[in-house]
Amino acid sequence: MKLLSITPHLSTGGAPQVLVKRIELIKDVFDIYVVEYSNISDRYIVQKNMIKELLGIDKLITLGENKFEILNVIKDIDPDIIHFEEIPEMFMDYNISKKIYSGDRKYKIFETTHSSDFNVNNKIFLPDKFLFVSQYNSFKFNKFGVPIEVIEYPIEKKKVKKSDKEKYMSELGMDPSYKHVLNVGLFTPRKNQAYSFDISRELGDEKIIVHFVGNQADNFKHYWEPLMKRKPKNSVVWGERSDVYKFYIACDAFLFTSRGFKYDKELNPLVIKEALEHNMKLFLFPLDVYCGKYDDDPNVKYLTGNLTVDSNMVKDFLFEEKNDSETIDPFDIKIIKIEDKNDS
Repeated sequence: MKLLSITPHLSTGGAPQVLVKRIELIKDVFDIYVVEYSNISDRYIVQKNMIKELLGIDKLITLGENKFEILNVIKDIDPDIIHFEEIPEMFMDYNISKKIYSGDRKYKIFETTHSSDFNVNNKIFLPDKFLFVSQYNSFKFNKFGVPIEVIEYPIEKKKVKKSDKEKYMSELGMDPSYKHVLNVGLFTPRKNQAYSFDISRELGDEKIIVHFVGNQADNFKHYWEPLMKRKPKNSVVWGERSDVYKFYIACDAFLFTSRGFKYDKELNPLVIKEALEHNMKLFLFPLDVYCGKYDDDPNVKYLTGNLTVDSNMVKDFLFEEKNDSETIDPFDIKIIKIEDKNDS
């Protein structure tokens, strides 16, 4: 059975990584082809390279300026299923979508979205089935009467060996006398590395280093360039890495300060899952898009937005001494979800 996946782009990020994982899981069952609608960058292509390795370069087609060429690609491949990795209304020319969704089509169409802010009232084309990566969107899209299935990115718990931790700390030049905190993600206002910098700065007198792994794309230069000019001394910015797994193993905790805005928040970030896979303690804001899934996870501690409280929370965990006395764990106190006061 032939499967054609259509993705807006393959620049490094969560959505392309979901596609990579799906290919890994089903490549022995389906004959898979991938169409990249737009080539945003030739620099940040970790997942694109992985797809080439998994499928071969002949099965990855990147469109040029003539986007209508995708219609010929579909005709040549003659797929049984076309899977949109993102809702076509968000990236595809209307006239192209209209032809792909023609009423006499012989293939099935599935749709996924990695966005939490799409206005469902703007939905024009309906697939045969929605395959969502988060329960949040199943609530939003159920008005259409289209079958919905939620398939989340799998969490595969990994046992981190002390020898591996020591190995990667040494390889990455991390001082073992310090505690190391990890932040992973593209530098953007939504990812909110500014608050991670603030926490890092607040902990400047402690033996704590905060590591930032993620690219600094030109289209977000207005955000990260001034931020870098006031980078705390105890923060290390590594840029994009293809070996990010080493950081998950080497570091002691994960700091995810993404908060977003009213109509632009996270959906189901893979970095959260990857941190939990490595049994890391995780600090994040309790966004409504998470649907409360982390409320009872003992490894997850909710940030409050109060810099002093949050900085102390991180510090207290990193330097806590385990004992057998029956004391109240401050991290077990649930923090009321934060109302989003940003309207832009």
